[in-house]
Amino acid sequence: MSSIKTRTRIKDLITWICRLITGGVFLFSGFVKAIDPWGTIYKFNDYLAVFGWDIGEGLVFAGVTMLCMFEFLTGAFLVTGSFRKAAPVMATLMMVVMTPLTLWIAIYDPVPDCGCFGDALVISNWATFWKNVGICGAVVWLLIHNRRTHWLITPSLQWLGFVADVAFVGVVGAIGYFYQPLIDYRPYKIGLPLINLTDEAHEPQFSFIYEKDGISKEFGLDDELPDESEGWRFVERKELPAKGPLSQKSGDGRNLVVTDMDDNDITSQVVEQSGAQFLLLMPDISEVSPASSYQINSMQGFAQEHGIGFAAIVSGSSEEISRWKDLSLARYPIYTSEDTTIKEIARGNPAVVYLEDGTVVWKSTLRSLPYDDFLSQKIVEDPRQYAFDNSSILRNIVLIYISVIAVVILLSFSPKVKDMFTLSSIRFKKINPDDSNQKLK
Repeated sequence: MSSIKTRTRIKDLITWICRLITGGVFLFSGFVKAIDPWGTIYKFNDYLAVFGWDIGEGLVFAGVTMLCMFEFLTGAFLVTGSFRKAAPVMATLMMVVMTPLTLWIAIYDPVPDCGCFGDALVISNWATFWKNVGICGAVVWLLIHNRRTHWLITPSLQWLGFVADVAFVGVVGAIGYFYQPLIDYRPYKIGLPLINLTDEAHEPQFSFIYEKDGISKEFGLDDELPDESEGWRFVERKELPAKGPLSQKSGDGRNLVVTDMDDNDITSQVVEQSGAQFLLLMPDISEVSPASSYQINSMQGFAQEHGIGFAAIVSGSSEEISRWKDLSLARYPIYTSEDTTIKEIARGNPAVVYLEDGTVVWKSTLRSLPYDDFLSQKIVEDPRQYAFDNSSILRNIVLIYISVIAVVILLSFSPKVKDMFTLSSIRFKKINPDDSNQKLK
């Protein structure tokens, strides 16, 4: 008898380990996709471009929303032991699709990053495939044993957990879509300079000339300098020429290059290093509605009145840019850059970045800014006031979500709730259809 109990406990322990690991992966994957829905949309479009499919923005948005929700719910159900039959089936459906897909990606490498963990964690395509193989093994175990292992949320209250999960993902995703991601996993973070003009590779480099017995020898900074007591004499210090043009790339991946219409690199002239500046970003100028031009032009007027710089950095052909100038009556300078880089800086098309002394103060999609007319008399004149406090917003949302789940778990182990659920189960089993009909009569 004791050996049977021991085997049961071991099975339960393995089941819980599989639940927590597999559920944790699904939770993390769904969360980082949901927190940056624009990034997930961009990755979806990369895949669609590889297959040559064009399904429209509406279907892409719907697909991204369902994927984020499905992954997060699967993870939440597994971690809490909810819906013990359905949760492993949900995980199985996901792995049946994703495992062959990631194998194909690993073999043919159509995209450099599968995007399974968004920008939060980038791993190689082969690592992604083998990760999925491991998850498949855990999912097979859960298909067999999950329903026999206890839950953290009693079945009668699991609908509350479901509502909390959906609400959490929905709120986080909505903020990321209409404003900006609450966690910025990209290189151009708030508080950092947008460009880095003091790249280590372009700091002055020197060599030192020493002479001994009429023979001169050159030593670099990494070389051990000779001992003058051995007859060496210092002659001069030489500044080495830069190895290439000044780069705006920093150690954390920022690599913004802004060009004029003649393809000249004018990044350092466009991104002002002193004072305040608005940068209007359009990763695809052909998709920007002319209806937004009124808000943009009023913002440019506001900037001009308050001594704030204003420039647009866009991705598009010269014809598309000329068409936009004609339609929008743009009175601000327009420069170009790679669409991928523009998307990394800020989400949205168009988006706005506010800089002070070249440092990012806040980012926003254009439509989520507080004013349609920046020349109205009700305007707040300090652009800093337009920023959201992302960290406190995310902290509050997470605390509310965890508190709700914790309360539901505590209620699940409350004797009254447990007894109520047990009694209802017993009554349901005892009452057969004939008895039910008699009682109804």
